[in-house]
This record gives sequence, C-alpha cells and structure tokens, in this order.
Amino acid sequence: MKLLLVSDTHVPVYLKSLPAGLIELAKQVDIVVGLGDYVDLDTVLELKSAARNFYAVHGNMDEVDVKDSLPQVLTVHIGGLNVGLCHGWGPPQQIRERILKLFEEKPHVIFYGHTHFPDDSQIEGTRFINPGSFGENGSVAIVEICDSHLKVNFKKLPIV
Repeated sequence: MKLLLVSDTHVPVYLKSLPAGLIELAKQVDIVVGLGDYVDLDTVLELKSAARNFYAVHGNMDEVDVKDSLPQVLTVHIGGLNVGLCHGWGPPQQIRERILKLFEEKPHVIFYGHTHFPDDSQIEGTRFINPGSFGENGSVAIVEICDSHLKVNFKKLPIV
C-alpha cells in the first residue's frame, strides 16, 4: 500500500494553486494524507477529488471552513497499523511530545506537519513522519506499508 503525505501547501499564500505534478502523484497512490495548512477549502477539495482514498486534518493556518470540515486529530487503521494524524502547533521544540499527548491510545505511527521540515523519528515507541512543506519547497513523503512495516521516501516536486 502506497501513501502520499502532503502538508503545508499554504494555497494561495505560497502557491496560487496545486501544481499538476502533485495532482498526478495523488492519483497514482492508494491513499492521500493531508496534514493541514492548506489554507482554503478549495485546496482540500482538489486533493480529495484526485485521491482514491483521502484522510485529512486541519492546520493552524487554515480558514474557518477548513477547520469546520476537518478534525484537528484523527486516528485511522491502515495496513495493520493504528495511524494518528495531526498538523501540530507552536514551536518545533517538543512538538512530537505535544502531539502524542492528544491521543488516548498511542498510535504505531503519527503523520504530522507544521514545522516545514521532513522528519522520520521515534519518540516513546511511536514513529513520527513529517513530509515537510509542499508550499515552501515541494516536499512530500511517499510511505509504503507492507506487513505493518513502513518505508519512507522524501521527495521534492516542482512547485511552479
């Protein structure tokens, strides 16, 4: 199973719209995971319409209609794993620890955003993966799940 993680698109602040390359990639994977700071609802709907399956949370910079449409925290079951989704907030220091406290049941892995930096780390037995900022530099993560194991590949796509 192949997932595309996208965070911090910041449309229309950083980008006028989502580039065709991201939409094409979204169509090729099994699941698209949106991790907040899309800014506008049209961006969320465009990502969702390109995806076979779509899971998403809102971010701190999203407009009210996005926050009304998407949760702050979500737990989903994918490929035999409990997966937590959360954008994050505040300074980058201790962000993983703050996010982890939001989940009553500790997930196997948490996909998050906010910091604009790619991350693949482990805290207290939970793996954390952040795709970085798509809007700032085209950063995404491709996550492959096979037999409850994760393989992560960070990519940079053209953003113009």
